[in-house]
Amino acid sequence: MKITEFGYVIIGTTDIEKWRTYGTGVLGMAATNGPDGVLYLKMDERDFRFAIQDTGKDELFASGWGADTEADFNALKSAVEKAKIKVTPGTADEIKMRKVQDFFSFIDPSGLRHEVFWGPIAAFSKFVSPTGTKFVTTNLGFGHAVLPTSNLKETVDFWTGVMNFGISDILHLTMDPSAPPISINFLHCGNGRQHSLAFAELADPTGCNHLMVEVDTIDEVGRALDRVGEHNVPISMTLGRHVNDDMISFYMVTPGGFQLEFGTGGLVKDWTTHQVFETTRGSHWGHNFILGMPPQ
Repeated sequence: MKITEFGYVIIGTTDIEKWRTYGTGVLGMAATNGPDGVLYLKMDERDFRFAIQDTGKDELFASGWGADTEADFNALKSAVEKAKIKVTPGTADEIKMRKVQDFFSFIDPSGLRHEVFWGPIAAFSKFVSPTGTKFVTTNLGFGHAVLPTSNLKETVDFWTGVMNFGISDILHLTMDPSAPPISINFLHCGNGRQHSLAFAELADPTGCNHLMVEVDTIDEVGRALDRVGEHNVPISMTLGRHVNDDMISFYMVTPGGFQLEFGTGGLVKDWTTHQVFETTRGSHWGHNFILGMPPQ
């Protein structure tokens, strides 16, 4: 039983139109209207990867994880239940909105909501970016999420022991010389992306430190930086290259208040030869803070 991809996110908002402008004009995704006022942001052949809904709160409402088969889906559901974590089946309307065969949700040991689905439903129409952007998603999921936790060990134990994720690497980052380092654990699932999920010993009221999307060239990263300036989007971290996945990226602030990493050149791993490593440095160069926001 395995998760094969980070399939989608459900983002709660107080202002859907800000996300429409940001998603199309800055990120270069295509926007369509979904049921009940939901905004879909499309970045590949799937009908959406970001679903934005009015929850009256700026938040990462849920992270959606794709199981390879219905059998894997059912096995994961049983595993979560055996771990004494409540499983909530999706309603008919919720399943329709997510465009999947089925899903269930649960709250992990960090108090964060996740959804496991199988069988994405889409027209598989060609993605046409309003800015000419090409995203890297095929067989890798749409990107990654770094989520806050005050319960790192139990959370990582759950995701590795119950959900069958693997540890990619561990970062111990010194933010304040007078305080202990912050630990961030990076995890991979059933594809080659160096990490699809990570948990950081940080606090964030949105339930998200950052999401990452990847594009095919460094020129697309540069063009995105131009659009960020044109739309007056705050940059939270400057351009840099990460130690763990070699991603060249910058970070910006989304309409939801959390960060989005926009990058290129991420490693695709062969997990049969990978060795878990630990580092005290997040980036080879760059990624300097601008807004005083936490890294990674």
